[in-house]
Amino acid sequence: MKKLVGLLVVVNIGLLVYFNSDRILPGSPAIKQLEINPEKITILSQQEIDALPKKTPNVANTMPAVAVTAATAVSTVPTTTAVTAATSCYEWGIFSAPNVASAQTAVSKLSLQAMVKEQTAQDAKRFWVYRPPLKSTQEAQVKVAELKALGVQDMFVVQEPKWRNAISFGVFEDEQLATKLMNELKEKGVRDVVKAIRSQGKGHFSLLFKSLAEPQVTALKQLKPAFPAAELKEIPCK
Repeated sequence: MKKLVGLLVVVNIGLLVYFNSDRILPGSPAIKQLEINPEKITILSQQEIDALPKKTPNVANTMPAVAVTAATAVSTVPTTTAVTAATSCYEWGIFSAPNVASAQTAVSKLSLQAMVKEQTAQDAKRFWVYRPPLKSTQEAQVKVAELKALGVQDMFVVQEPKWRNAISFGVFEDEQLATKLMNELKEKGVRDVVKAIRSQGKGHFSLLFKSLAEPQVTALKQLKPAFPAAELKEIPCK
C-alpha cells in the first residue's frame, strides 16, 4: 500500500512538471526574430524611389543655420569709402588792369574764386608764338584745318578784339621754349609764325587758384581764346 501511494505521488509530480514546464524551465524567448524570406524581397526602380515620401526637415533645427548665414552676409558687405577728387593750385596770367577785371568776371561765371596777384614788369614778361590775325573767322577756321593736316594740334583762334582771328600756338615765360616751338612749327611747314613779347599795357596781374579739380582746370583752359596772352600753369600750394 505504501508503495502504491509513493508511486502515485511520483506520477503526480511528473505530470505537474510536464504541464508547467514553460513556467518552471527556461524556454525560448517570447519575441522571436523575424525570419527573412528572400522570395518576398522586391527591388525598386529609380522612379519608384523618387516617388517615395520625403522627410520634411525640422524648421526649428534650420533656424540657427539661417541666422548664421544672415550674420555672415552682413559681415561680408564691403564698406564704401568716400573718394576725394585730387586738387591742385594754379596761376593764370598775365593780365593788364582792364583785362584782369574781365578775367575775374569770366572766372565768377564758373563759380570759382581767385586771388589777384600783382606782378612786376620783369615777372610779367611773356613770349607769344602766333600766326597774325586773318581777315575773318571763316578764314581762320580754314587755316586751322590746314595746320591740323600738317600735324599741329595745340592752337586756338583768338577772340580778343585787338587780336581777333589770330591763331595762338602758346605763351611762355622762357624765351627758349618759345623759340623751340616756333622752329618746330616751321619744320612742319607752318608759315607766318611770329614770336613776340606780349605787352599787357599798364599793370601786370595774375589770378591764383587753390584746390582746383580737373574739371575746373579744363573749364579755365576753355577761356584761352578770350585771353590769349594768359598762361595757366600749376604751382605749389602754399
